[in-house]
Amino acid sequence: MNSIILRAGLLAALAVSFGASVQAQQVSMPAKLAQQAYPDLIVYNGKIISVDNPSLTSELGTRYEAMAIRGERIQFLGTSAEILTYAGPQTRKIDLKGRMVIPGIIDSHTHLHNHAYSWWARTNTAKYAHLAKRISVEGKTFQELNKGIELAIKEGMSGIAKETWADISVPGGTDIGMPYLRSDSLTREMLDNWAPDRPVWVSANVEYKLNTAARDQLLTYYGVEPTDENLENAVQHAVTINRTRISDAYFENNIGELANAMEHGMKSAAANGITAFSSHIVGLRFMPAYDLLRKEGRMPIRFGWAHRLCQLVESNVPGCFLHTGSLGGVGDNYYWSVGMTLGALDGGPPSICTTMEAAPSAKAAEKCFLQPGNQYAKAIKTALENRYRYIINHVYGDKPVDYVMDIMDQVTKENSEITLKYFQDLRMTSDHCGFYPRKEQLARMANYKWIVSCDIAFINRSYPWLSVYGKQHANRIAPMKSIIDGGVMATLEYELRTETGEGPTLWAQGIQAITRTNNRGDIVAPEEAITRELALKMITVFPSYYVLKEKEIGTLEVGKLADFVVYNKDYLTIPVAEIPTVFPLMTVVGGKTVILRQEFATELGTQPVGPQVKFEFKEEYNEGEVPVPTN
Repeated sequence: MNSIILRAGLLAALAVSFGASVQAQQVSMPAKLAQQAYPDLIVYNGKIISVDNPSLTSELGTRYEAMAIRGERIQFLGTSAEILTYAGPQTRKIDLKGRMVIPGIIDSHTHLHNHAYSWWARTNTAKYAHLAKRISVEGKTFQELNKGIELAIKEGMSGIAKETWADISVPGGTDIGMPYLRSDSLTREMLDNWAPDRPVWVSANVEYKLNTAARDQLLTYYGVEPTDENLENAVQHAVTINRTRISDAYFENNIGELANAMEHGMKSAAANGITAFSSHIVGLRFMPAYDLLRKEGRMPIRFGWAHRLCQLVESNVPGCFLHTGSLGGVGDNYYWSVGMTLGALDGGPPSICTTMEAAPSAKAAEKCFLQPGNQYAKAIKTALENRYRYIINHVYGDKPVDYVMDIMDQVTKENSEITLKYFQDLRMTSDHCGFYPRKEQLARMANYKWIVSCDIAFINRSYPWLSVYGKQHANRIAPMKSIIDGGVMATLEYELRTETGEGPTLWAQGIQAITRTNNRGDIVAPEEAITRELALKMITVFPSYYVLKEKEIGTLEVGKLADFVVYNKDYLTIPVAEIPTVFPLMTVVGGKTVILRQEFATELGTQPVGPQVKFEFKEEYNEGEVPVPTN
């Protein structure tokens, strides 16, 4: 056992136990420690991967056989023989029998609360039926859609209270709905004529149309004067309102019910080994629900959140940013802010913002919510020039990243105190990697010490769009190896949904980063494949920097928070084809067991803990119709 590790462990344990300043010469022997600071838990006879090497290489760092935990922190790491000598009469001991232990998984971008709400909504439709009735309208022509919407309003809403919204969806994605709503085929006057007193909302992906009653009610609810100009400024795209309108109204007086759903959602994520995550908060009720869970000590996992409420029906986004102030890093180890965000700077295909060339019809369908000089650009500049931490939440194409870096360059030119070093320390981040970064951006991003969160599932979602933009751009889809080789730290993000009690393992999706094979069987830019070791670093140590908590989580080191996962298989040595079958038998957060699988509980002679998810070893992903390029 390394004596330095032992001594550090002794000092950390005593300092935590007594809140005193302890010097090395004051510590005599482990016998004294045994009287004053027994571990609460010891796991031993395992393969403990600390991942304490943060370099952009496949090197994982130190490995141990055993680990001792006292309270919420790691007390010792070493051999089984050494660590077991510290056990007291009440110390719980778990024989891992050679199993692998990794640091708790950090999902750098996921929408756990939105998934939890969606799960709640599917099982509680009667509770919010008075708020909206959802109707899907199909059609092959604009005229057919017009007729379908008119019938949906006049007949589908017949006999329903006038205050209930007609929530109408038309086909999105590559289908007819988005060009339909971008045209003048459906006007507000038409909707007002069909429903003069009822709020009507028609949407397809990011596009939407409202009648006057819906515009007035929506803007008034969020404290904005109901004018067309304010609507244009306050609602950039339909996704924001789809995620919040019903939940904000229903949970206004039911915060506890929302908190319960979110707690269940976070525990379901912990079943996949996730001990911390990051995302934006959009919607008025999620923040008080999280606050309730935090105050009651019911946060099962950790959440680094981004403030997105300035984009939630806000007509003056730059002013909102200015008045909100700096939030980055504020909070505790279970609930803290990573900064402020606008949410989407573009949409998913076809509404992406990209430098890639394509047919005129495809380029016309693109949409850049961030453009030089517009309200979003002014808001980002306001945040950065006032030394607030702005983070990019949802960017699919490469062009918005250029725009943000242009704003950063501008701020450094205008303010001599805001230097390159300032931005490097600020640690700019962006997410998704749908069709970025292009290789020409990497040197600039590395110069700013940017961190990119990549969703490997986009080799499913983006791949069909190569028929529009060209096969040569396959290496822009989640190009993780190029990112890391370019000196930019990268993380893996997931959108796992197991709230129902079943769903894919994390590695059912994560394996695609290693094989670069999507769910259709297409091999997508195989040169961008990464090693399984790098993939492990991209869900542990690298995202700890992304969420500003590298001193507390992300690795297994003495003094750090005891967040760890006991795997059912040796992820590092099994055949690649078996990686999707790897899942946690036990997930621990801050020394507390959040998940204990039935099979492991039986072996330990105790009861299972948390959701017992029925895992699937292959992820189903419907990437939609392959679009056909048009001229």
